[in-house]
Amino acid sequence: STTIVVDQDSATSIWVNFNVTVPSCHCDHISVDVEDMLGTNVMDIQKNVEKIPLDENGAELPDLDHSHHHAAPADHVSEEENLVANQNTAKDDYEPTVLDSETFNKYVESHEWVFVYFGASWCHWCQKLDPIWKSTGEVLKNRGAAITLPKVECTKDTTLCQEHQVHALPTIQLFHNGHLVPPNYRGPRTVNDLVHFAENAAVSKKKAEDAQVANQGKTRNDVGCSVSGHLLVHRVPGSIQFSVKSGEHNFNREHINFTHVVHHFSFNSVPESWEEMLAVMEDDSHRSLVSKWYGRNFNSPKDHVVHEHYLKVVQSLLKPLGLSSEKQLYEHTISSHSYVSEQLAHVRFHYDLSPMQVVKEWKRRPFYEFITNLLALIGGTFTVMGIVNEAYNGVVAKARMGKLG
Repeated sequence: STTIVVDQDSATSIWVNFNVTVPSCHCDHISVDVEDMLGTNVMDIQKNVEKIPLDENGAELPDLDHSHHHAAPADHVSEEENLVANQNTAKDDYEPTVLDSETFNKYVESHEWVFVYFGASWCHWCQKLDPIWKSTGEVLKNRGAAITLPKVECTKDTTLCQEHQVHALPTIQLFHNGHLVPPNYRGPRTVNDLVHFAENAAVSKKKAEDAQVANQGKTRNDVGCSVSGHLLVHRVPGSIQFSVKSGEHNFNREHINFTHVVHHFSFNSVPESWEEMLAVMEDDSHRSLVSKWYGRNFNSPKDHVVHEHYLKVVQSLLKPLGLSSEKQLYEHTISSHSYVSEQLAHVRFHYDLSPMQVVKEWKRRPFYEFITNLLALIGGTFTVMGIVNEAYNGVVAKARMGKLG
């Protein structure tokens, strides 16, 4: 039997499980955020969230170790060196080498080590980096380091920046004999840290080779990202958003594309153990019941497309026969909408929990009900046979009297 009752669940939280692929956005700056009606507003959640880089075919790539980006000793560049570099680069005629589409390839191929800064004149963080980059280049030149620090102006050469998948500004990349050494630089943007990284560029190359992802081209191998995980949220209306965020970058709106594939999105009660959570996620029958997505693809045919998904969540209580324990499931309906916006492209899943609960209970019928139904069936059969027999006898009698036709 199925009945609908007011939700009696006293739990204050539920788990949200998700597995989403974003094939055209790097993992570097993808942020998973949660908001709800209780005022919760948590940005860039890391716990229980896994981001895996993907190549152009959707194959997984390793997320390279970049701990050495943050390994500079505090006094790697002395105050005197820094002061001299600042004085030299403060001159009006001092400018770093600027590369464009015509000169880029020839330049990085003709130098063993090249540390390239992709920036834009309108970018706040690039404006802060410009004097630091000049001073870094001056310190390295004064030390006789075999590495150069050119710049690419993405405002003037958008094609070159698109080719190198520059979505966030500033972006800093290392090249060795014309080949990109992944990953992009993620360390502090200070003269001390940049000089230390540049002088130890071979460490990055060695780590890439050890991870067997040493790049043989000039652009990144990873073009997309697989984002999966579990979040504990309040049992109130809220939303989960996938977007790009950074406290040290500006983003080029034209290059942010949140075309995405939803492989799984479901809700369940708080598990008693991590093993139970994994069992829920790996149970095919459970997944097919609570997640209606089945790898649905949502494309962004234009720039600046925002995707909104609206989920109406209903809790079901299943009461099976026998000794089997009761099971709580959260099923949901899906409505989706995409539109062009002035905002940065993103994906948002809105969820709203119904105050009603569906109770599905399996009960054994009493034996007397079975006997009653059986006798009714037998009696009905005899009645129908009697009617058919009487009709048949009437037809036969008329036939004998010659009254048919």
